[in-house]
Amino acid sequence: MLEPDEKAVLTAEVNYARLYGGDGRYEPTSTFLFGRPALMMGSLAVTAAVNHRRKAVARRDAIPCWRDVQHASIIVTTQRLLAATDAGWESAWWAAVTEMQPDLASWSLMLGFGAHYSPIRLVGPAVPALSVWAAAGVLGRQWSADPRLLALLVQRRV
Repeated sequence: MLEPDEKAVLTAEVNYARLYGGDGRYEPTSTFLFGRPALMMGSLAVTAAVNHRRKAVARRDAIPCWRDVQHASIIVTTQRLLAATDAGWESAWWAAVTEMQPDLASWSLMLGFGAHYSPIRLVGPAVPALSVWAAAGVLGRQWSADPRLLALLVQRRV
Protein backbone atom coordinates (compact mmCIF):
# COMPACT_ATOMS: atom_id res chain seq x y z
CA MET A 1 0.00 0.00 0.00
CA LEU A 2 1.20 3.46 -0.83
CA GLU A 3 1.26 6.17 1.81
CA PRO A 4 -1.48 8.84 1.50
CA ASP A 5 0.85 11.46 -0.04
CA GLU A 6 2.94 8.96 -2.05
CA LYS A 7 2.69 8.69 -5.84
CA ALA A 8 3.95 5.92 -8.12
CA VAL A 9 6.04 7.41 -10.93
CA LEU A 10 7.70 4.47 -12.70
CA THR A 11 7.53 0.71 -13.05
CA ALA A 12 10.31 -1.40 -14.50
CA GLU A 13 11.83 -4.87 -14.75
CA VAL A 14 15.42 -5.20 -13.54
CA ASN A 15 17.93 -7.68 -12.20
CA TYR A 16 18.13 -7.32 -8.42
CA ALA A 17 20.86 -8.36 -5.97
CA ARG A 18 21.85 -7.75 -2.33
CA LEU A 19 25.39 -7.35 -0.95
CA TYR A 20 26.02 -9.33 2.22
CA GLY A 21 28.12 -12.10 3.72
CA GLY A 22 27.42 -14.96 6.07
CA ASP A 23 28.34 -14.97 9.74
CA GLY A 24 31.32 -17.32 9.29
CA ARG A 25 30.02 -19.88 11.78
CA TYR A 26 30.03 -23.61 11.19
CA GLU A 27 29.13 -26.68 13.19
CA PRO A 28 32.21 -28.87 13.76
CA THR A 29 31.77 -32.60 13.63
CA SER A 30 33.08 -34.67 16.51
CA THR A 31 33.65 -38.39 16.37
CA PHE A 32 34.13 -40.69 19.31
CA LEU A 33 35.08 -44.20 18.31
CA PHE A 34 36.46 -47.22 20.13
CA GLY A 35 38.41 -49.82 18.28
CA ARG A 36 41.82 -50.56 16.92
CA PRO A 37 44.34 -47.71 16.92
CA ALA A 38 44.46 -47.60 13.12
CA LEU A 39 40.66 -47.30 12.93
CA MET A 40 40.65 -44.55 15.58
CA MET A 41 43.43 -42.60 13.80
CA GLY A 42 41.65 -42.93 10.44
CA SER A 43 38.41 -41.72 12.00
CA LEU A 44 40.17 -38.72 13.57
CA ALA A 45 41.82 -37.87 10.23
CA VAL A 46 38.48 -37.98 8.39
CA THR A 47 36.83 -35.85 11.09
CA ALA A 48 39.65 -33.29 10.88
CA ALA A 49 39.33 -33.14 7.09
CA VAL A 50 35.54 -32.65 7.28
CA ASN A 51 35.90 -29.89 9.89
CA HIS A 52 38.61 -28.17 7.83
CA ARG A 53 36.32 -28.20 4.78
CA ARG A 54 33.37 -26.81 6.76
CA LYS A 55 35.56 -24.06 8.19
CA ALA A 56 36.83 -23.11 4.71
CA VAL A 57 33.26 -22.96 3.35
CA ALA A 58 32.15 -20.80 6.31
CA ARG A 59 35.07 -18.40 5.78
CA ARG A 60 34.28 -18.11 2.07
CA ASP A 61 30.59 -17.56 2.86
CA ALA A 62 31.49 -14.74 5.28
CA ILE A 63 32.96 -12.63 2.47
CA PRO A 64 30.38 -10.06 1.30
CA CYS A 65 29.30 -10.54 -2.31
CA TRP A 66 26.23 -9.93 -4.45
CA ARG A 67 23.67 -12.58 -3.51
CA ASP A 68 19.99 -13.32 -4.12
CA VAL A 69 20.44 -12.34 -7.78
CA GLN A 70 17.00 -12.45 -9.42
CA HIS A 71 14.67 -10.76 -11.85
CA ALA A 72 12.40 -8.29 -10.05
CA SER A 73 9.58 -5.90 -10.79
CA ILE A 74 10.26 -2.41 -9.46
CA ILE A 75 7.85 0.38 -8.60
CA VAL A 76 9.42 3.78 -8.00
CA THR A 77 7.42 6.23 -5.93
CA THR A 78 8.02 9.72 -4.66
CA GLN A 79 9.15 8.27 -1.29
CA ARG A 80 10.70 4.88 -2.00
CA LEU A 81 11.57 2.05 -4.32
CA LEU A 82 9.43 -1.09 -4.07
CA ALA A 83 10.87 -4.38 -5.33
CA ALA A 84 8.90 -7.59 -5.86
CA THR A 85 11.51 -10.21 -4.96
CA ASP A 86 11.32 -13.94 -4.32
CA ALA A 87 11.04 -13.07 -0.61
CA GLY A 88 8.10 -10.71 -1.19
CA TRP A 89 7.82 -6.94 -1.53
CA GLU A 90 10.74 -4.91 -0.16
CA SER A 91 10.73 -1.16 0.40
CA ALA A 92 13.84 1.00 0.09
CA TRP A 93 12.89 4.44 1.44
CA TRP A 94 14.73 7.38 -0.13
CA ALA A 95 15.20 8.92 3.33
CA ALA A 96 17.18 5.83 4.42
CA VAL A 97 19.61 5.86 1.46
CA THR A 98 23.13 6.80 2.59
CA GLU A 99 24.92 5.99 -0.66
CA MET A 100 23.89 6.06 -4.31
CA GLN A 101 26.18 4.89 -7.11
CA PRO A 102 24.71 5.05 -10.60
CA ASP A 103 26.82 3.53 -13.36
CA LEU A 104 25.01 4.57 -16.51
CA ALA A 105 27.53 2.93 -18.85
CA SER A 106 26.79 -0.53 -17.43
CA TRP A 107 23.12 0.15 -16.63
CA SER A 108 23.55 -0.46 -12.91
CA LEU A 109 22.52 1.40 -9.77
CA MET A 110 23.69 0.59 -6.25
CA LEU A 111 21.85 1.95 -3.23
CA GLY A 112 23.48 1.75 0.22
CA PHE A 113 21.64 2.10 3.51
CA GLY A 114 24.36 2.22 6.16
CA ALA A 115 24.97 -0.62 8.59
CA HIS A 116 21.35 -1.53 9.27
CA TYR A 117 20.34 -2.76 5.77
CA SER A 118 22.42 -4.45 3.07
CA PRO A 119 23.00 -2.59 -0.23
CA ILE A 120 20.85 -3.23 -3.29
CA ARG A 121 22.10 -3.41 -6.89
CA LEU A 122 19.72 -2.96 -9.81
CA VAL A 123 20.82 -3.75 -13.37
CA GLY A 124 18.98 -3.32 -16.65
CA PRO A 125 17.90 -0.93 -19.39
CA ALA A 126 15.59 0.96 -17.01
CA VAL A 127 18.46 2.01 -14.72
CA PRO A 128 19.04 5.47 -16.28
CA ALA A 129 15.42 6.41 -15.49
CA LEU A 130 15.65 4.73 -12.08
CA SER A 131 18.83 6.71 -11.39
CA VAL A 132 17.08 10.02 -12.09
CA TRP A 133 14.19 9.16 -9.77
CA ALA A 134 16.57 7.83 -7.09
CA ALA A 135 18.62 11.03 -7.29
CA ALA A 136 15.46 13.12 -7.01
CA GLY A 137 14.34 11.08 -4.01
CA VAL A 138 17.70 11.17 -2.25
CA LEU A 139 19.05 14.60 -3.25
CA GLY A 140 15.80 16.50 -3.71
CA ARG A 141 15.99 19.50 -6.04
CA GLN A 142 19.79 19.22 -6.20
CA TRP A 143 19.56 15.98 -8.23
CA SER A 144 20.39 17.71 -11.53
CA ALA A 145 23.72 18.93 -10.09
CA ASP A 146 24.94 15.33 -9.58
CA PRO A 147 27.85 14.92 -12.06
CA ARG A 148 27.18 11.17 -12.38
CA LEU A 149 23.89 11.98 -14.12
CA LEU A 150 25.34 14.60 -16.45
CA ALA A 151 25.22 12.24 -19.44
CA LEU A 152 21.42 12.16 -19.11
CA LEU A 153 21.10 15.94 -19.04
CA VAL A 154 23.41 16.90 -21.90
CA GLN A 155 21.56 17.49 -25.16
CA ARG A 156 23.32 16.36 -28.28
CA ARG A 157 23.22 18.61 -31.31
CA VAL A 158 22.78 17.00 -34.68
